[in-house]
Amino acid sequence: MWQFFADNPWFTLFLVIAAGSLFGMVRFGPVKLGAAGVLFVGLLLGALDKDIGPAVPAGLSVFGLALYVYTVGLEAGPAFFRELRPQLAVMLGAIAALVVTAVAVGLLGNKVFGISGPYLAGGFAGIGTTTPGLAAAQASSDDPTEPATGYAIGYPLAVVLTILFVSALAALRHWPARRDPGTGLPAKLVTRTVTVDRPVTWAEVPGVADGRLIASVHQPGGADPRVARGLGALAPGDRVVLVGGPEAVAEGLAALGTEAPDHLLDRRDTVDYRRILLTNPDLAGRTVGELGLGERYGAMATRVRRGDQDLLAHDDLLLQLDDRVRVVMPRTRTTEVTGYLGDTEAKVSEVSAVSMGIGLAAGFLIGIPKLTLGATTLSLGTAAGPLLMAMVLGRLRRTGPLVWVLPTRANLTLRQIGLLVFLACVGLTSGYAFRRDAFSLFGLKLLLVLFIGAVLSYALMVLVARLLGQSRPRTMGLLAGYVGNPAITAYANSRVSDSRINTGYATLFALAILVKIVCIQLIVGL
Repeated sequence: MWQFFADNPWFTLFLVIAAGSLFGMVRFGPVKLGAAGVLFVGLLLGALDKDIGPAVPAGLSVFGLALYVYTVGLEAGPAFFRELRPQLAVMLGAIAALVVTAVAVGLLGNKVFGISGPYLAGGFAGIGTTTPGLAAAQASSDDPTEPATGYAIGYPLAVVLTILFVSALAALRHWPARRDPGTGLPAKLVTRTVTVDRPVTWAEVPGVADGRLIASVHQPGGADPRVARGLGALAPGDRVVLVGGPEAVAEGLAALGTEAPDHLLDRRDTVDYRRILLTNPDLAGRTVGELGLGERYGAMATRVRRGDQDLLAHDDLLLQLDDRVRVVMPRTRTTEVTGYLGDTEAKVSEVSAVSMGIGLAAGFLIGIPKLTLGATTLSLGTAAGPLLMAMVLGRLRRTGPLVWVLPTRANLTLRQIGLLVFLACVGLTSGYAFRRDAFSLFGLKLLLVLFIGAVLSYALMVLVARLLGQSRPRTMGLLAGYVGNPAITAYANSRVSDSRINTGYATLFALAILVKIVCIQLIVGL
């Protein structure tokens, strides 16, 4: 009766995606499986009959993987290169922890329990929750179902153990952070109107020099409000609109005077403000300062909404398509500013086929060369090649007329489609072997090895962060990025409200994927 699924592979594929996505919405304690639910439903259906897996269209999993890693790289690249210098010690420590874990898993699993390299490589990818790592393990193995079995055993183990580690970190009260670089971005931005009660120079106000506080509107004395460009000396009776994190705004209020009873932005007869969608491709990849809003229209950007995060619009902030830029401007120039930035909803989902095609082709190209070391063959392959190329292009953002980055909504959509297709293919093709191997004495041995490897790996990463003086919130983010699971990041944010969790995640996410891919190929070779 299960032959129907083998005879209709496209129906089967999308049935798995639909049912797996529903399963991924089910909450298990503090987390949900998300897209990984598709993998487990695929394994279940693929286990029903040995003919279902071979019927999956050839090459479809590579296509899905390429979409996923390329879009991840475009988003993660800028954060990786930005954090490269200040967080180099942490990155090197994470690399060392991954290598030690890979060696421990390989030697313990093979020499003590007699488990072959492909199973261990897939399991290593599972405790690292790295989908590209699974693809690398399959590409390096003669039987691609063996790494998938290891991955399916290691993945839920990783989620449970990482949550326990994050919970333990969140419960700690004494955690010295002698070398944590900065306090991170504010968790939210606030706007307040202050009445100046003493002569003061704007540049001397706390938070202005380091970009934590900006002014959007200035009303000198009883005059009409105006855009706060080039503020200098402020006099008693002036009113200024402050924008920044709660702490920075509170410091600004204390230095300038008292909060005004009425908000200056509520008066919109001379100065207006609104969020404008950035869809002009000529402006993508440029900084806020390069927009020239002040010189062109006497306006200024104060905030940038990117996804679910509000960013303070300092002059060096790089913009990307689909950003929502909050602009304060003379009321008479609103139409001109809106037209300049674009504000066209239809363009937020457009993808440049030229830049994306060139980027993916270049990624596959650099993935072709191979390096043979004894019995081990190393290559970037179809997982790391597009990922590494996308990280570089994401850092460049644009080259002449070519805009490499994608609008946020388009990026997330393509990423989700690619991941779901890949996981569905892997689950269906590996389900029958998973039924044979996972629920046996062999499966218990592999589970034990992966449990030891996971505890060792996560403990080493936390130890590295502690020794390097990272703060507790950043350590939680670093661990989430090290493991590479956004569900862990969401859980960490639910326990501690601190933007350093997200910046820590971004620091290690892409780097950990690349290092895991290399380690996985070493495990297979060993």
